[in-house]
Formats: sequence, C-alpha cells, structure tokens
Amino acid sequence: MIKVQISNKQSDSFASKYCRLVLTEDPATKHRFVENSNGSTEYRMGIGKKKKITPRTFRSLIRSVYQTTKSHQIEFLVVDYAEINFSNLETLGQTWLGSTVAENFLLASYEFRTYKTQKKVPPTLKEITISNASDKNFAAGLKRGLILGEEINKARDLANMPGCDMTPKAFGEAAKKMAAGTKVSVKVLSKAEITKLKMGALLAVGQGSINPVQFIVAEYWGQGKSKKNQPTVLIGKGITYDSGGLNIKPTGAMHDMHLDMSGGASVLSAVVIAAKLGLKKNVIALVPVAENAISDTAMRAGDIVTSMSGQTIEVLHTDAEGRMVLADALTYSKRYDPKVILDVATLTGAALVALGQLASAVMTKDKNLSDKLVTLGEESGDLMWPLPLWDEYKQSLKSHRADVSNISTTFSRFGGAIEGGSFLSFFTPKKVSWAHIDIAPRMESIAADKLAKGATGEPIRLLTAFLEQS
Repeated sequence: MIKVQISNKQSDSFASKYCRLVLTEDPATKHRFVENSNGSTEYRMGIGKKKKITPRTFRSLIRSVYQTTKSHQIEFLVVDYAEINFSNLETLGQTWLGSTVAENFLLASYEFRTYKTQKKVPPTLKEITISNASDKNFAAGLKRGLILGEEINKARDLANMPGCDMTPKAFGEAAKKMAAGTKVSVKVLSKAEITKLKMGALLAVGQGSINPVQFIVAEYWGQGKSKKNQPTVLIGKGITYDSGGLNIKPTGAMHDMHLDMSGGASVLSAVVIAAKLGLKKNVIALVPVAENAISDTAMRAGDIVTSMSGQTIEVLHTDAEGRMVLADALTYSKRYDPKVILDVATLTGAALVALGQLASAVMTKDKNLSDKLVTLGEESGDLMWPLPLWDEYKQSLKSHRADVSNISTTFSRFGGAIEGGSFLSFFTPKKVSWAHIDIAPRMESIAADKLAKGATGEPIRLLTAFLEQS
C-alpha cells in the first residue's frame, strides 16, 4: 500500500529524493519534467483554470497524478498543500479534502495480480508526502481516506476473485478475515441453519450448485445495543457466480459474473470501515450467498418457492435470482428492528441501459433518503441517480399461480431495473425507510474512472458517508 503522509521537513536529501508536483493553469503545459540545479525534479501538470475544479474533476486529477507517476516509475512524490487546496472545494471542508486525496491515490494504485505468474513489476509510487499542511481536519481526513482506500481495495480483491475459488464457503471465510481484529462480529449460517429459517428463495437459487448456500451476518454495535439505538442494516447481493441458471446467459455476458457478489463485498467492507473509524453507530451487514449454477437439480423456470416471509414466488426466469436471495435477507432484517435499510446489488442489466456506466440507480419511496443518497454520491464519488418506485409497477409482478413472480408476467423488456426494485418492495419490512441501490452500472471500471480493470469497489464510499451522517 502507498504511504501517504504529512511532512514539512526541508533538506537537500528530501529535495533530491522526491519529485515535486506542480499544478499549473498554463494550457501549454500538459506533462513536463524539470530538473532543478539542486538535483530535485518537478513534474508540472497543466490542469486549466483552477477555479473550474469540481469534486468530480478533483478526484480524476488525483488519479491522473498517480497514473503519471506509474508511467514514469516515480517512487517518491511531494505535493504542496497549497497546490491541492482549491477554492471551489472549500465548502466541502478539509476533512473531505484530505480523505479524497488519500482514498483516490490508493484506489488508483490498485491492481489485481493474485493470478499473475510474473510477480516482478516495474517500480511504482511508494510514498506521497503532503508538505506545508497544518490543518488538523485535513490530517484527520487523510487518515480516514487511507482506511477507506485500503478496505475498498480489499473488497475489490474479493470481487475480482474467480468463481472457482470464491465459492459461497470461501466468501464466508473471507468475511471473517475482513473483520478480524475489529469490533465486528461475523457469523456464517450454514445450509442447515438456512433451511431451518425457511429461506426458500435463497435455497432455490443455490440448489443447482455443489457449493452450498451461506448467509453472512456481520454486526457492529458501536452505539451499544438498546431499543432506542436502532441499527442501519446494509444488505448485499452475494451471488459468487451467476451462469443465469437454466435460462443461461448469452455468450459475452457471463465471463465477468464472478463480480455478481460485489454488493455483498461492499456492505461487508462498509461495516468493517465503520468499526475502524470508531463510529458511534450500530450497523448490520447481511449477505445471502449462493452460486447460480446449471445442473439437473437447478431451479427451473416455472418453479414456485416459498420465501422466508411466507410469500410464494413464481420463478419465470432463473436469471432473476439476485432479487430472490435479497428477498429472504430483507425478511431476516426484521429481527433487528432497523431504522433504515439499504440493499446493494448488481441486480439488472437494465440499469446500465437506463444510466450507462457512470452512476448507480437508487430506488426508494422516501424522498429525503433519495435526496441524501444522491447528494452523498456527489460528495463521495459513488454517483447515484433516482428511478421511480411507484406502486403501479408492482401490478405486472402479480402471479396467477403464486403471490408474486420474479419478473413481469407479461415478459416485458421495459423498465427492468424498476421491476427489480418493485419485486424487493414486496419483502421490505413495513414502516422502515428503505432504498434499493442497483450498482450494475458501476460493477466494472471504465476508462474514464482511471482505475485498473475489474471491480470498482462502489458504493463503499457512499455507504461510509451515509453511516457517518445518519
């Protein structure tokens, strides 16, 4: 992990060891290295008008700086605090500034190399020093950002693991390892325990795999257990590999389905971060885990299963499995009497059709919650955009053979992302503020992200900010 620190020391050895970053408004200066008479080097980057810097462009700028250091094999970089203290960002505060700097350097530095046989890599950035930074809030933010960056990258590691190794059992063990050394307690319910709880939807999704289903429960009681200290419950989809089941996915749409447990990795990471930050909040993470496989025992289109809630589900499409496992998790969440529930899932390709790959979709009937998530998305970098969750959308999910079907009974190809959220609303505890976040658009990085290919680790920054401010 890159070391990001604050230091105001000045010496010849310091000057010669580090390359200094200089940001300039000169449009003619794009990328230029300058060697000074004392042996030090400067990297001058033209960024245009500083007054036009926004939170979005600032995050991109930090990542661009890392990419440049990597391409030029710079190992030590010094950045003057004044260079990054843009006037347009002042309203967000110094804590935000420090955290954004640290977390984006770490996110940009990540690369999944677990399966690379060539272990030797070119020199990369080892140390970043922020000089002339005396603000205590900036220092606190830097510390926060390092925790976020490190834990988000761990979640990316989990999501990037192939399904052959990241089985439901392995996911459960990884959850315990993530929480080790913190005040987060993790228990993993076995198939027998899940059967006893009558989680028929989760069991149905996993019945075609030789790898039995699991149910991960991670609890952090930072505020202390009491009836008045209701917890926030985070629910994450944990499909370790999704073949689509008997309604098999088409060629080209299956090779990246090891990422279908990204929501589960995200909520587990968020609760661990809450503990490492010492938040005085109660947070529960629930992850229903299964592999949606193809075999002679697999769930069939046309099957009817009974969920933990007692409601029956007609399976019209076996690739609409994520919402089924989440349904049982939503029912399980009732035992915590939560004040708010956020579920996070790579649920629908339709969300990509609606929003492209720049923002996740958020669905809730609570406008205040929706507005808060959109605002925190802008501040954190995990962008959100709302879609409606009107009752009228539920009508097409009413089955003539069961209580509800897992896709529209008309087999319509329209509004699929909203359809997924509407299905979940049948299972949400009553009178609890709930939002469904479809992160399918942000499952994998794109060129504009300036991140390594693979998992993005979203929306962990958003979840952390929400826990801090709720």
